[in-house]
Amino acid sequence: MTFLKRIDSIIGFFDDDPFTEKFSRERIRSVRQTIFVYYLAILLPFAAVAVNFPSELPTRIVGTVLLLAVVLRFKHWALPPPPEKREDVSPAAARLTAMMVLILSLAQAYFYLALSLSVVTYDPDGFGWSQIFGLGLLSGLIQGAALTGVLFASQVIFFCFLFPLVTAALFLFPAGNLFMPLSLAGIVAIGFYLAVLSHKAQLNLFRAQFDADAALERTEKANGELIEARRSAQYRSEFDALTGVRNRYAFMRDIEAQLDRGSSGVLVVIDLDRFKPINDHYGHYAGDIVLRFVARRLQRALPKNAIVGRLGGDEFAVFVAGKPQTSDTCELVARCDRALAQLRRPMRLSNAYVTIGGSAGGRIVEAGQTTVAQALQDADSALYVAKREGLETLKLFDDHIRDEAMRLAAIETEMSKRDALDHFSLAYQPIVNLRTGEISSFEALARWHHPLLGEIQPSQFIAIAERNGLIREITIALLCKALNFAKDWEPPCRLSFNLSAAHICGDNAASEIIALVEASGIQPNRLQFEITETAMLINFDVARRNIEILREAGCRIALDDFGAGFASLVYLREIKFDKVKIDGSLIRGARDTAGRDMLNGVIKMLSAMKLESVAEYIATEADHETALLLGAEFGQGYFLGKPMRDTQVSTLLEETRQRALEATERRSGRDRRILPVAPYDNANRASAARFAG
Repeated sequence: MTFLKRIDSIIGFFDDDPFTEKFSRERIRSVRQTIFVYYLAILLPFAAVAVNFPSELPTRIVGTVLLLAVVLRFKHWALPPPPEKREDVSPAAARLTAMMVLILSLAQAYFYLALSLSVVTYDPDGFGWSQIFGLGLLSGLIQGAALTGVLFASQVIFFCFLFPLVTAALFLFPAGNLFMPLSLAGIVAIGFYLAVLSHKAQLNLFRAQFDADAALERTEKANGELIEARRSAQYRSEFDALTGVRNRYAFMRDIEAQLDRGSSGVLVVIDLDRFKPINDHYGHYAGDIVLRFVARRLQRALPKNAIVGRLGGDEFAVFVAGKPQTSDTCELVARCDRALAQLRRPMRLSNAYVTIGGSAGGRIVEAGQTTVAQALQDADSALYVAKREGLETLKLFDDHIRDEAMRLAAIETEMSKRDALDHFSLAYQPIVNLRTGEISSFEALARWHHPLLGEIQPSQFIAIAERNGLIREITIALLCKALNFAKDWEPPCRLSFNLSAAHICGDNAASEIIALVEASGIQPNRLQFEITETAMLINFDVARRNIEILREAGCRIALDDFGAGFASLVYLREIKFDKVKIDGSLIRGARDTAGRDMLNGVIKMLSAMKLESVAEYIATEADHETALLLGAEFGQGYFLGKPMRDTQVSTLLEETRQRALEATERRSGRDRRILPVAPYDNANRASAARFAG
C-alpha cells in the first residue's frame, strides 16, 4: 500500500500540499486534449522507419506493442470515461496511464537503438543510422512537448527514450566528429529544460489563478455570510428557525400589540404527547419533521388572524382573538379543540406513520386585565391539569386551577426549606404471592404530611422535586429509612423501593445507592428497585448503565407500570429486568372480555420471557381471581393490603411468623423448620386491612 502511494505521489496524484495535488490533477485532466498529438508523434516516425525495415525483429516487437496500445487505449481516449474512472479521480487509471507512457518510451528507445545498431553493422562507415536517430530524437522531443503538462510523463520520455539515444550517438559518431553528438545532447537538454520551465510557468500561472479564485471565493463567502447573518439575525429575532412560526419573544410581543389595540381572546399553551418516543425511535430528523407538521396544521386549522408560536422544545402556543362573552368564548374553545383534533391525525414520515396528540391549557385574556407573561403562566397551570387528567380538549384556567397552582407554589416553597425532610415518611404496601398467599415483599411508598398544608400527594411533590433538583436528596433520605427498617425483616421478605426517573438518570446514582445498601448491612438480593419507563425516556444510556451496576451488586430490578406506555417492549429487550409490574389500567380493563384477553396475552408474554409478573391495583376479589387465573405470580392492591405504617408492618410480620410457627409445631414428625413468612390467607388479609385502617 505504501509502495502504491509512493507511485501516486511521483505521478502527482497525491501530495502533502493541497495546491500541488490540485494542480497535478488539473494537468492530468488537460492531457486528454494533447494525447492524440502524443500518439501521432509515436506512430508517424515509427511507420516511416518500419516501412524500410519491415522484417526486422524490433519492428515486429515494437509494432505489436504500439498496435496493442492503440487498440486498448483508443476507446479510453476517444470516448469520455465515467467520472469515477478518469485519471484525475481514479488512482488506478492514473497509474495505468503512467505505465503506458513508460512502456511506450522504453519500446521506442529499443526500436530506434536496435535498428540504428543493425544499420551500423551493415554499413560501419555510413551515416544511415543517423537518419533513424534523428527521426527518433525529433519524435521524442514532440512527445515531451505534448505531455509537458504532466511533468512525470515528460521526464519519462526524456530519461527513458531521448537520453539513451543521445548516449548511443556519442559512441556511434566518429571520434573526429564529436561536435554532432554533443549538439544533439545539448538540444535534448534544452528540450528537457524547456519542459521543466514550461511546467513551472504553468504552475505559477495556476497558483496565481488559484490564489485569485480563493481570494474571490473568500470575499464572496464573507459577503454572503454577512448578508446571511443579518438576515438570519433578523429572522431569529421574530421566527422559530425550525417551524417558521413566531418564536417566544415575538409571540408575546404580538399579543401585547393586540392587547394595546383593545383586542382580547384566548391564549393557549399546547404540549405535544408522545413526541419524545417518536424522536428517540425515528431520530431527531423525524422529530423535526413532526414539529413542522404540527406548526403547519395549527396554522391551517386556526383563523388567519390567529398567532401561532413555538415556546421551545415540543411546546407551542396560539392566540385567537375574540370577544370574552360566554358564547364567543365557547366558539374560541371549539376552534382550539378542532386544532387539537387535527394534531391527532396520523403523520407520514419517510418510512412510517406516526400519531401524535397534544394537551392544551388556555387563559382568557382581556386588554388591561393581565400581562402576557402572567397569562402564559396561568395557561401553563391549566396545561398541567389537562395532562394530569388526560384531556384531549382545551382546559381553561379557572379559580380551582388558580388555587391548585397556589398550592403547588406553596409546596415548592416548603420543599426548599431545611426541615422539609423531617416531615417525610414511608408507608409499606404488601406484595403477595398469588399462588401461595405469602407476603413476598413490601413496597415502600413516600408520604409527606405537612403541618400547614396537610397531606401532600406523591404525584405533586415528586414532580416538583424532580423539577427543582431535590429528588436525589429525598430519595437518599427515604431509602436510608427503609433500609434501616427492612434489615430486621426475616428472609425471604424483600423491600421494594421506587427510584425516581430523574434520580436513576444521574451519573453516580447507582454507586451512591450501593454504598447505602452496604452501610445498612442488608443483603442486596433482598432489595428490589422499581423503575418506570419514564426513566428510559429521559436518558436511556445512563439509566441502563445504572441498572446494570445495581444488578451486578445483587439487587433485583422491576419495570413498573408496564402497559401504561407503548415503549416498554423495547426496554424489556434492551435491559435485563427481574420482575415486571403490570399497570392497573390493564387489571381494571380485564373486567371485560377484550381487556381480559389483553391481560392474558401480557402475562403469557412475560412468562415466556422468564420474567416474574406483578398485577397492580387489585381492588376487588374478582380482580384477584382474574389475575390468579390468568397466571400472574404476584399481586398488589387494596384488596390484598393497603399501605401501612412501619409499626403495623412489624406487627403483621410477627403475627404471620407466629401462625407459621404454630402450624409447624402442629405437624408431628415432619420438618420443623420455622417458616419466616406465613401464607397470606384471609386472616392475614384481615390483619392488613385492620392495620391500614
